[in-house]
Amino acid sequence: MRHLLAAGSATGRDHALSERPNQDAWCALQGDWGAVAVVCDGCGSEPHSGVGARLGAVMAANLAARQLEAAGTLDLERLRAEMLSRLALVAQTACVGVREHLLFTIVGAAARDGRATVFACGDGVVAVDGSVKLLGPFPGNQPPYLAYALEDPRVGFERLHEGPAACVLVGTDGAAEAELAPFWSDERHLSNPDLVRRGLKLQRLADDATVALIIRKEP
Repeated sequence: MRHLLAAGSATGRDHALSERPNQDAWCALQGDWGAVAVVCDGCGSEPHSGVGARLGAVMAANLAARQLEAAGTLDLERLRAEMLSRLALVAQTACVGVREHLLFTIVGAAARDGRATVFACGDGVVAVDGSVKLLGPFPGNQPPYLAYALEDPRVGFERLHEGPAACVLVGTDGAAEAELAPFWSDERHLSNPDLVRRGLKLQRLADDATVALIIRKEP
């Protein structure tokens, strides 16, 4: 069984007008072990959270991939613990502030053998086989960033789906306003890696928007 991956990110209209950079990031990986897709959104009120979002997306995707390869399943408590230990190490060794650099939401999916685990910490959007679920908004527009768990043990991943899935889309909160169906219904998005970004950009969304897809293909 193989998987097709597609992902892209577009700067939001409001960010472009205020000359702020895109604070979203994504990472998608696949191999004989399965496939992983993660999107992250940096805290808009912090100056360097886009750095943390990129770090978080790559970190979460690679750690999840290692779990799938080694055990065939995804343990979210272990993923949480491994990410927190690495985030603490980054903050200590790089001498960066957690709040200024490492506040980001995470929405991800891990797929293997026709099944998928979909998880999140914070707001965003997910779609499993065409069924869309919005995550948030949270009171005061303050989502639970994973880095808060360095001080608050109550913060962690929410398991949104565990079971069969042929197509999974994960997106940041900016993509919640987007028309999402074309991304999984038009296979051109899977053959041209830039079409997802273009599709988001053409919708002229107010906030930065990022989506990533995993589509299962039978042999």
